[in-house]
Amino acid sequence: MKHYISYAALGAALMAQPVFAQDVTLQFWDNQQTESGLSDVQKAAVDRFMAENPDIAIEVTTIPYPEYQQRLLTAVQGGNAPDIATLDQIWLGAFAEAKAVVDLSERAAEAGLTRDHFFGGAWDSAVYEDALYGMPFNVDVWQFSFFNQDLLDAAGVSSADLSTFVGLRAAAEKMTGDGKFGVGLFGHAGEDTVAVMNSFIFSNGGEVLASDGSCALNQPEAVEALAYVQDLAQFAPNGILSASSGDMRELFLNGSLAIEFWPALEQPTLKSSEINWGFVNGTAPEGKTPVGTFGGWNLAMFESSEHKDAAWRFMQFLVSEEVNGDVVDLIPANTNAAETFLAANREGPDQIMAHLNNAKPRPLSARYLEIADVQMRLYQDVLSGTNAQEAADTACGEIDAIN
Repeated sequence: MKHYISYAALGAALMAQPVFAQDVTLQFWDNQQTESGLSDVQKAAVDRFMAENPDIAIEVTTIPYPEYQQRLLTAVQGGNAPDIATLDQIWLGAFAEAKAVVDLSERAAEAGLTRDHFFGGAWDSAVYEDALYGMPFNVDVWQFSFFNQDLLDAAGVSSADLSTFVGLRAAAEKMTGDGKFGVGLFGHAGEDTVAVMNSFIFSNGGEVLASDGSCALNQPEAVEALAYVQDLAQFAPNGILSASSGDMRELFLNGSLAIEFWPALEQPTLKSSEINWGFVNGTAPEGKTPVGTFGGWNLAMFESSEHKDAAWRFMQFLVSEEVNGDVVDLIPANTNAAETFLAANREGPDQIMAHLNNAKPRPLSARYLEIADVQMRLYQDVLSGTNAQEAADTACGEIDAIN
């Protein structure tokens, strides 16, 4: 069940005036990244900050993703919001619209923090109505196309073929049969479905929303991409309408799927497997560069915080080049930190950096979750065989009524 934000309820909870003290305790909420909460290196980073800033104590609360958003909403509506929290990129617009989080534009400018310090799309995901409401924290891209080299070799397919629409379709057809499947398309009602389908649309020059906020999914570039994926689906496993990226991962790991669509986060799992794997940066028409969909988290400061200066000091610490790579579970949003992190932790770091620099965020709308619901239905309709133009026209009518 999705929980939508009541702007009026949130706004009414934000009337308390800040009171500053010399010694402060900051409440920092984060998406739970390990079974015990923070990893050892993350705990060490928090301890380091407190050692360097003895006037500030940090109390960390980690919450599993499935319940995290609702816990934040309840806390804000009840007047008990943390000082700082990580927000999924797709939530930030709603919290900003509700005036629940602080406009950081002036603080960032005074600190010399600009878009140039971060992946451009990650910075853009924190900007709502021309104001900066978060600091980019961690990122990844949907999708990289991970391939089973042994299945490619058996079918006489080159990995270079996977980077183009025409090449991927031809390769998928060659690799489908005898209990094997060419591509790991999936279509369940989940954000992973939206992100992967968006990447095909972005790579063909399409958009979800136009610059004026209207739906662009029924424009030629988007419809062409939808029709392409509809055709590609014949080379995917059965039952994709109820399948997730996790289901495709299982098939890839057991050797029955040639290509899966996943972020770079998949690499540690693949490194521990027996699969002879590699990857390319998504897929685009001949002559175009693949464009991925950004995923990740931003740091936000809540308006109800009584310790905004101290909170800002901690936020700057977390996104600094020296620290950012130690406190994230995806890829640092700070580009210098990302280069160091990827060189130490991922295969093909330069290739990943190129895709990160070219990726785009999902629509920056306060009504994003409702828009995503429509997209999920659209993508399921297309994967079910509905005419792409007709399905997109219907979806755009619904999105324009929402947005």
